[in-house]
Amino acid sequence: MRIIAHRGSSHARHENTMAAFERAQADGADGIELDLRCTADGRWIVHHDAAIDIAGSGARISELRLEQIAKLTVGPGAEPVPVFDDVLAWCRQQSMPLVLDIKDGNGLETLIETVTPYQDALPLVFSSFRKSVIRHLRHVKPQWKSALIVGNPRWRFMRRFLTGPVMRFAREQNLHALHLHERWVSPSLIQTLKQSQINLAVWTVDEPVRVQMLSLLGADAVITNRPAEARRALSEAE
Repeated sequence: MRIIAHRGSSHARHENTMAAFERAQADGADGIELDLRCTADGRWIVHHDAAIDIAGSGARISELRLEQIAKLTVGPGAEPVPVFDDVLAWCRQQSMPLVLDIKDGNGLETLIETVTPYQDALPLVFSSFRKSVIRHLRHVKPQWKSALIVGNPRWRFMRRFLTGPVMRFAREQNLHALHLHERWVSPSLIQTLKQSQINLAVWTVDEPVRVQMLSLLGADAVITNRPAEARRALSEAE
């Protein structure tokens, strides 16, 4: 089972920063998951929220140009906001696979242009909560690996009614994977995914016992804030 660092090693370093990505590599992660936002001038940066703090107030990233964001820092270590191009270059140099959580539905053509030079040198999975984003990528770049992210079902009984539509979408779009909140996961669902040849990544899994259990059940990957602890848990279970 693969260990994917959620926004880097985000328990040890501020999420979605180069410090978190470098720590993830040191922690033995098999890949890094990160969040992508598109700026007003069509450049992609690594940031989770739609807004970013400027002088104590939130400004929408979609309304800021890259040159404005380049002057900002995040977290207690005053880390710069990563530009996606720079992260791609670093990951290629380090042979570090990436899982991309695409937050915005605009700017996808620019995103494709940014990624294309790296498509043969770097393992990439394109994921999103937005079905429209997945549909577009599957239409334009069917050879790229895509995954639908599905959030917390809140009430477990909802899982029974929503699993069918999620599975239909995955099969219709010929998805590489589903990235499911851990409350979705059951032995029967894992078996169904394996029969459909759809990979499963479970998020966000920080408890070592849960990591071990998912490995035994046959999950393909866990997305975790604590990749070093997850790696240790897998080693202890062997």
